[in-house]
Amino acid sequence: MKRFLMLAFAAALSVGASACQDTTSPGAVLSGTYSLRTINNVAPPVILYADATGTTEVLGGQIQINRDGTFIDVVTYRDTPPGGVPGAPYNDTIDGSWSLSGNTLQFNDASNLSNVYYATVSGNQLVFYNTASGSSYTTVYSK
Repeated sequence: MKRFLMLAFAAALSVGASACQDTTSPGAVLSGTYSLRTINNVAPPVILYADATGTTEVLGGQIQINRDGTFIDVVTYRDTPPGGVPGAPYNDTIDGSWSLSGNTLQFNDASNLSNVYYATVSGNQLVFYNTASGSSYTTVYSK
């Protein structure tokens, strides 16, 4: 009986090890670092907002998608007051979990559960359709 249990345990370990090596799972296929390539077909830096209080530029960004279903999204911005000197760049970082349904990738912000955003997966690209503060823009990230 003891030998049977040891064989069953060894079999379970080998199945678990095989699952960890699965290169076709969504985590294995999607995992990696995606860099911000364009906003509305323009490479950064891009002015995202401009009004009477100044401008906000996007200088760059990266999304790290991990095999374990987590992610870290970092976007670097810079604000400039009207007629003023550009401020120091700053990062906006969001981390949380992700899930895939078809070709739609859902990101869930761990710090703000109501902040859910989506990307369309197309080959090695993530395409986001964003609407914020009354304006719409498309961002493309790629590996």
